[in-house]
Amino acid sequence: MSDLSISSTEHGKLRVFALSDQLSMKIDNAGTLDPLVQVLGSQTLGVQDVQIVPTDAVDDMGLSGLLLDGYEIALSSEEAARLDALEGTVALIRTGAFQTPVTLRRTGEANLIATLTEGKSPAPRFTPLESDAAKGVLEGPAADAKPARSFGARLSLIALAAMVSAFACLYIYYVGF
Repeated sequence: MSDLSISSTEHGKLRVFALSDQLSMKIDNAGTLDPLVQVLGSQTLGVQDVQIVPTDAVDDMGLSGLLLDGYEIALSSEEAARLDALEGTVALIRTGAFQTPVTLRRTGEANLIATLTEGKSPAPRFTPLESDAAKGVLEGPAADAKPARSFGARLSLIALAAMVSAFACLYIYYVGF
């Protein structure tokens, strides 16, 4: 089996791997994705972009239904039948899980079944610019901003309005119109 290269510019892809029973048990026992990381030959996997799915857990909707509902991937009837026929445990790995360019080893413990394109793929993660030109505040002509009224001035206006309305109420009460 040849290795699988994933570039740093790739996004919006979902890979379906069929996991061996032995690897599935290792993942369950470890409680982490470390066994999968070792088998694939990756350095890390982002947990938020990996889903381990026992196929018997999605019997009603099938794997194709999960892909449609969860990832907005519409499959042809042939692809849906092929994925729904899978047994055991599968790993759904989005491109974002790799975080860096990587070459995956293709072993018998994790067989690549399909590479699919997500319906609404998330935007790629960008790293902050590390340039001096990207720092600081831009200067240039700007409209003069009106100075904001201070809290004291606002409070004075509110007090004045309250006194005027109190005086008007008393005047109307005692003198009348």
